[in-house]
Amino acid sequence: GGGMGGAAGAPGGNPFAGAGGAGGNPFAGGMPNMGGPGMADAMKKAQEAMNNPKVRAVMAKAQQNPKVMKAVQESMGNPMAMAKYMNDPDVGPILRELQEAMM
Repeated sequence: GGGMGGAAGAPGGNPFAGAGGAGGNPFAGGMPNMGGPGMADAMKKAQEAMNNPKVRAVMAKAQQNPKVMKAVQESMGNPMAMAKYMNDPDVGPILRELQEAMM
C-alpha cells in the first residue's frame, strides 16, 4: 500500500491560494472594518463606483501615489477616516473628486 504517499500532501497547499485574484480591485483588502451588515453594501457601492468612468479616472490618479491610494482605501472602508484626510494637501483633493464623481 505504498501508493498512497503522494496524495495526502495535496490539500496541504495554501487554502487561500487564489484568493489574491482580486488584483485589479483597488478596494480589495483595503477595508479594515469589513465586518457587519454594511459590508456587502459597501462592496456593492465600491463595485458600482468602479463602473463609473469618472470614479475610475480619479482612482487611476490616486494609484500613482501610494500614500493617496492607502488613504482612499481607508476612507472607502471607514467614512470617519475620510475626515482626517480631507485637510491633507495630497489626499484631500482626490477624496473630494471621488465624492463628486460618486454623486
